[in-house]
Amino acid sequence: MNHEKLISFLEDYGKPTEEDHDNIRKYFKVRKVFKKQVLIERNMPCNQLFFVNSGLLRAYYTNQNGKEITRMVAWEKRFLTNITSFKNYGDNNETIECIQDGEILSINREDFNILLSSLNLKGMYADILEEYNAMHIKRFEALNTSDAHHKIMHLKKEFPNLIRLLNDQLLASFLGISREYLVRNKDLLYSKEEW
Repeated sequence: MNHEKLISFLEDYGKPTEEDHDNIRKYFKVRKVFKKQVLIERNMPCNQLFFVNSGLLRAYYTNQNGKEITRMVAWEKRFLTNITSFKNYGDNNETIECIQDGEILSINREDFNILLSSLNLKGMYADILEEYNAMHIKRFEALNTSDAHHKIMHLKKEFPNLIRLLNDQLLASFLGISREYLVRNKDLLYSKEEW
């Protein structure tokens, strides 16, 4: 039962075989998680890939001024990891923590490699990775080429669910703007104006 959301999600990208289903159930571990629980510590290798059944996770880093910058938020039926560290067993400058109580599935790199020995799952992984890469490119462009007003408009268009799920501090961190600016311009979140 705990793996059904993941299997259903993968079916949007292809047709997992019964053996794929069995391996997903075998290698993805079910974990109950709690608000403020740290799943991956900064400066420790990110050796886990997470899939959210319920709740919210975020990946963030702290800049040279001590300000937390949220790189990504994962909600139900989304993945989260530091892909560079996960793939290459490399350095990790991020913390991954729970924003809400929930249930996640986690898999370590070794077990993930076993799953990818299925050409079927490897093809689905490539499609998902391509989709996530496109999302990150659009987000990077919006954060680095837009003023604060347009960052809010980008949030409304690409991540509307986060408006109701995140508090002002986390939304501002996700947008790369000050909390004060967000609060002063919160009406933009609910206006009909589009980007």
